[in-house]
Amino acid sequence: MFWNLLKKELREVLTVSSVISIVAMALIYAMIGKSVGSIAEEVSKKQIVAVVNLDKGEFSKAIEDAVESYATVIYKGDNVDEAMEKLKKNNGSALLIIQEDFTQKISSNQQAKIKVISILKGLGIMDTIPSEAFNNFLNALKNQMVLTLLTKYGVENPSFVLDPIGREEATIYLDKVLEGTSPSQLLNYVSNRWLIVSIVVMMLIIMSGSTVISSLGLEKENKTLETLLTMPVARSHIILAKILAATIAGLIMAGIYMVGFSLYMRSFEVPLSSGIDFSMNVVDYVLVTLSMFSALLCGISIAMLLGLISKDFKSAQTLTFPLVALAVFSMLLTMFKDLSTMPTFLKIVVFAIPFTHAMTSVRNVLFDNYPLLIYGSLYNFVLTAVLLAINVKIFNSDSLITGVKFARRGLTRRFTSL
Repeated sequence: MFWNLLKKELREVLTVSSVISIVAMALIYAMIGKSVGSIAEEVSKKQIVAVVNLDKGEFSKAIEDAVESYATVIYKGDNVDEAMEKLKKNNGSALLIIQEDFTQKISSNQQAKIKVISILKGLGIMDTIPSEAFNNFLNALKNQMVLTLLTKYGVENPSFVLDPIGREEATIYLDKVLEGTSPSQLLNYVSNRWLIVSIVVMMLIIMSGSTVISSLGLEKENKTLETLLTMPVARSHIILAKILAATIAGLIMAGIYMVGFSLYMRSFEVPLSSGIDFSMNVVDYVLVTLSMFSALLCGISIAMLLGLISKDFKSAQTLTFPLVALAVFSMLLTMFKDLSTMPTFLKIVVFAIPFTHAMTSVRNVLFDNYPLLIYGSLYNFVLTAVLLAINVKIFNSDSLITGVKFARRGLTRRFTSL
């Protein structure tokens, strides 16, 4: 009977529409990640440009040669209209116009100018990459011109004059010394990994929890819960089947969602120069999965309790707010603050929130902080057992149908909301 109940609950929560929606979301993330991941490839491509040289002097010729070595120059001449027409036909990105007094001004110790006309086809990030890449090249070209002038005026070692101070980075975190890595590089590298789990856990808690709460509210409103309670099956099996079904469905959706979101986040990843291996082994993945499973079980148990105290579907919708707020608060807190740097009181609050352990599981694994991860999972399982006991006690009583009575100091309080 229990397995029949579990299959029934799975059919209700793991519907075709819910699976299609999560697969569609994962595919969208994957496609965005693939398109964003082509940024590096786009930057490495030779840009198509045109050069209008109105000067024909020594320095303008040097600029012209440098541009030709960097980009694909489809036009070299002195006709702006002709150059622009060729650029448009060949899907070019920029037109350089070297002013006619360029060499004369530089020779006279005056600032010379180059006009750059960028051709934008859109205002998206990918649309502006060619222009930005070419602007970076022009900045490098400017530095090269400075070196040339310093050499011309007899400055010894001109490269030293431009860059007299070298900088070496090293970061120490949790007794790990990361040579050649700045704090921002480390944060960017690690956050791309644990942010995936944080967002997945948050979304699963919200989706699965809201489904459970709404389902119980709807069953109360339609009186189907009363029929279920009269069936010849242990009521503890009923509540366990509901929680397990929602948890299994959540884990399946988590796997689908994580694949798409990981492809999305991987496109922003910048490799570390420290050479330290942050790869995860099989045991690490098992511990992270176990932590997610415990957090999901705990969240659904809380959702079940909230669903039990709802009167109908409308009140159940309202009761989803505490669960959503707790999940969002947990994600934002772990994103902006590390547990090791929090005050003692805040550490206790964070540890008491069951979702934070799953959200920080990848971070703990990457830096070998296994005790905190294991203790957090154990805490979640213990809290789940306590919540299950409360839910089963409510289910075993008749309070779901008749209401709950508490006698205290001679006064009887009746909660008809149950």
